[in-house]
Amino acid sequence: MKPKVALNGRFSRAHHPTGTQIASFHLFDAILRKPREVDLVVFADPEYPGVREWADLPGTQLVPTPFRKWSRARCQIWEQLFFNDAALRFGCRLGHHPMNTSPANPGEVKSIVTLHDLNFLIHPEWYRALFRLAYQWVALPGLHRASRVVVISQYIRDQVKQHLNIGEPRLKVIPDGLPPLAEAEPVNEPSPYIFCVGSYQPHKNLARLIQAYQKLRVENPPLKLKIAGLPEKRFQQDRELDRLLETPGVERLGYLTPEQLSANYRGASVFCFPSLEEGFGLPILEAMSVGVVVVTSDASCMPETAGDAAIFVDPKDVDDMALGLRTALHLDPRAKEKLIQKGKDRARLFCWGVVALQYLDLYQEVLSE
Repeated sequence: MKPKVALNGRFSRAHHPTGTQIASFHLFDAILRKPREVDLVVFADPEYPGVREWADLPGTQLVPTPFRKWSRARCQIWEQLFFNDAALRFGCRLGHHPMNTSPANPGEVKSIVTLHDLNFLIHPEWYRALFRLAYQWVALPGLHRASRVVVISQYIRDQVKQHLNIGEPRLKVIPDGLPPLAEAEPVNEPSPYIFCVGSYQPHKNLARLIQAYQKLRVENPPLKLKIAGLPEKRFQQDRELDRLLETPGVERLGYLTPEQLSANYRGASVFCFPSLEEGFGLPILEAMSVGVVVVTSDASCMPETAGDAAIFVDPKDVDDMALGLRTALHLDPRAKEKLIQKGKDRARLFCWGVVALQYLDLYQEVLSE
């Protein structure tokens, strides 16, 4: 009889998934589709796109859990107080929590937690007070008691060692994979445009990007800046950003479907990801995978993710950002093609199938202890 592992599909609450929610779905999807020596019990909402198919996969039991009908708080309470009992009822000895948080007391169920970033701890000024207080309860205790903490970059590994004092053998680095972008025709836009993907969060650094864009638009009036994303209630409001978003030439696209996102990537002259702090930086690879020149920060994990396939800028220097964007927009054809090919090669290194095998090995490792 195979051992059983419980998968915490709390991400399936999202009606407009971004970032960690998208990564969590693709991680579980890849794991579930691999031949394996463990059976998997998935607690997830079948209304989330793609989840219902899991019920038909070999060695998989889907336990419908109505996350989409629950508030965020109720989902967190379920995770903290009821996940372990539910896992034990289905005979699971190990639980995998893919979105930073996990039960404060794992009890009889060992736990693996995938940690995407430590922003809530290192940059509390970016968050509203209630969120900061809640995360002290739903994240930190579980991380300290987990059998393994998986981080998605070497950059986050170093932060965890420094700020949480978690090291080997409990700490493991497994980068995220890159799901294929939806097939779509490029946006039919007569004017060139810079594309950016980022919710209106302080660390996404959108205000400086818009200021850099303002400098470029003086030289190139038809140039546009398109920003995909929405505000998030858990973050502090930035009134300066609210004002800058009204800049002529800036288009707020809101939340995009996978097809719309793909079309905007493919139609862009340049993709810019000027973030101050990330755990992985998936949009960098998404843009590279479809042949778009990328301008990104020389800070945080961005150099680790982009390798030598991007133009790097100081994210706190508006003039340097404008220079990087200007360089990207005016690359000669040969240099542009070389950079695009480097980007495509870089993106191909990040495969969810490989990631899934690493997690399955980790399951076996923890279960054998």
